[in-house]
Amino acid sequence: MFGKKKEKQEKEHKEGRAYTPLAVFRELRKVQWPSPKELTKSSLLVIVFTLLFGVYFFICEMVATGFISKIVGM
Repeated sequence: MFGKKKEKQEKEHKEGRAYTPLAVFRELRKVQWPSPKELTKSSLLVIVFTLLFGVYFFICEMVATGFISKIVGM
């Protein structure tokens, strides 16, 4: 009994999702796009933090390699 009811609800849910090109364009007009200045600032932040994390993980790798070399070398 629950199986048929669930199938019916899933079918109704899927049928209600009709993405027409007009609806997509309407939604795209609602999006607040970043200005070029905001986009540049955000991009630079991503680049800087990516580099910082890279340096951090490189240092962690070097420290771990040193510890493992000392343990294995014993």
